[in-house]
Amino acid sequence: MAGELIGFDERGTHQGDHIVRGTAADGMIRAFAITARETVQTAHENHSTSPLVTAALGRLMMAGQMMGVMFKGPDELVTLTVRGDGPIGGLTVTANTHGQVKGFANHPNVWRAHNALDKLDVGGGIGAGTLTVIRDQPGIEPYSSAVELVSGEIGDDLTSYFVLSDQVPTSVGVGVLVNGDTSVKQAGGFIIQLMPGYYDYLVDELEHNLAGVSSVTSLLEDGMTPTDILQYLLRGLDYQQLEVVPAQFHCGCNEERATRAVVALGKDELRDMVEKGEPAQAHCHFCGKDYVLETSRLEELLAQASSQK
Repeated sequence: MAGELIGFDERGTHQGDHIVRGTAADGMIRAFAITARETVQTAHENHSTSPLVTAALGRLMMAGQMMGVMFKGPDELVTLTVRGDGPIGGLTVTANTHGQVKGFANHPNVWRAHNALDKLDVGGGIGAGTLTVIRDQPGIEPYSSAVELVSGEIGDDLTSYFVLSDQVPTSVGVGVLVNGDTSVKQAGGFIIQLMPGYYDYLVDELEHNLAGVSSVTSLLEDGMTPTDILQYLLRGLDYQQLEVVPAQFHCGCNEERATRAVVALGKDELRDMVEKGEPAQAHCHFCGKDYVLETSRLEELLAQASSQK
């Protein structure tokens, strides 16, 4: 599967999709950066997304991957949901702490004219609405927080979320560059946060460093890796790299889960499909895969369900 392994080039630079986690200013800053071309390309292929939706969904997926790596528990999940009144309608992304992510768009084939900057108009495609973040920890009631969208461009909205919901000063940058044939050329992003007790001068230093960045994809086009990006954005602040995590699109759906979903319909529904000779179909919204259970299998499931009290 794309992005499962991190390779190295002749200079020892990490290759393939991955996330870098680091710190700066004696722990007063924590930072994450990602490159995820293969991850976003997989989502594009799974859902046949238009360039506009590829950019929107890709941005949210990469943000989810970086946020997932923020968590400590191995089984924690974060789900990001965007709901807007634009033609895309909505986006849903779920990521874990291992750099794995899955996601889908309500309307994956939306096309829209470029914005005034001659770039994909993600904000216009999303429109006005809300961003909801759900953190799911085993054994604990899921924590959910929602904020109004600032621009629909994803990066701005997540920056606002961290400030309003978590009270953490944050800068989020995510970008996707799409080729003329609709394939993904570049995809990456960063999250930089100031930790409690930070010195005020750090705000000025970060704003100065970030001011020279036109876009994340421009940094990637210049050949920068996530390590390079954080070193550049945190220059003069004693950046220290802590961890490198592989990143990939990973759904986790399988025939067993599809079968459980069909069984959950109940005996009456199973019996009706068997009598009509209709196979059951289960569709995974996250990866686009379809599962078909033939009537012979439905008969087995009905018999099992009928034998249980």
